[in-house]
Amino acid sequence: MSAPVVQLPPGCKIVEASSAPQTAALFEGYPDLLTPDDMSEIIRQSAQTVRKLMRTGAIPNAFKIGSYWYVAKADFAEFVERGKRGAA
Repeated sequence: MSAPVVQLPPGCKIVEASSAPQTAALFEGYPDLLTPDDMSEIIRQSAQTVRKLMRTGAIPNAFKIGSYWYVAKADFAEFVERGKRGAA
C-alpha cells in the first residue's frame, strides 16, 4: 500500500539531503516525503515511536495532513545525522 499523493503546505519545499554518503544510502528508494512507516524502516523503530517523535518536535519540520504524518527526506536525514553525531 502506497501513501496518498499530497500537496506540501505553503512555505514547505523539498531540498536535497546534504548528509554524509552513508546516511544518504539509507534513503535510496524512498520518496521525497517520508511517512512514519518509511522512517520506521530506516531507523528500525516502530511507526508509533516515530509518530511520537514527530508529535513532540524531535523530528524537524514534520507535518500532518488529515490523519497522515509526513516529513521531507532532507529533514529526516538531518535528524538521523544528529543522532549519529550524538551517539559518537
